[in-house]
Amino acid sequence: MRDVAAKAAENAARMAALFHVLEHNPTSAISSEEIQAAGRNVRWHLNEAWRLLADMNTPTALASAIRFDAWLCNEALANNSDHVPTKRIYQFGPNCVRDSRDLRAALAILAERGRAQLQKVGRRRVVVINPALLGDQS
Repeated sequence: MRDVAAKAAENAARMAALFHVLEHNPTSAISSEEIQAAGRNVRWHLNEAWRLLADMNTPTALASAIRFDAWLCNEALANNSDHVPTKRIYQFGPNCVRDSRDLRAALAILAERGRAQLQKVGRRRVVVINPALLGDQS
């Protein structure tokens, strides 16, 4: 990560120059707005690099639970529901939880943290998401 961050200022300066050349005359001065836009762009890329590199150090089971948790919340919000059937998870969920053992491992982590839990509704199994994570949805 250190080598990526070390080049940030140089990359921001190059981007500002590119923004300027694309919009204006290459011989005029680079504006502070172009420098700020380049800085925002470089900052976003640094955050992405950190996120991706940090993900490499995360244990596989925890990384799967994190991905699954984000997918569950998005799925529940999209369907205006506080639960997702396991059948839907196996069909459309992240690949990291489409195997029953992997799903159980991710659910164990999420249940331990009070984020989601497996329940039986009649003959169907559903994953119920903690309503506090969904705001006013339920």
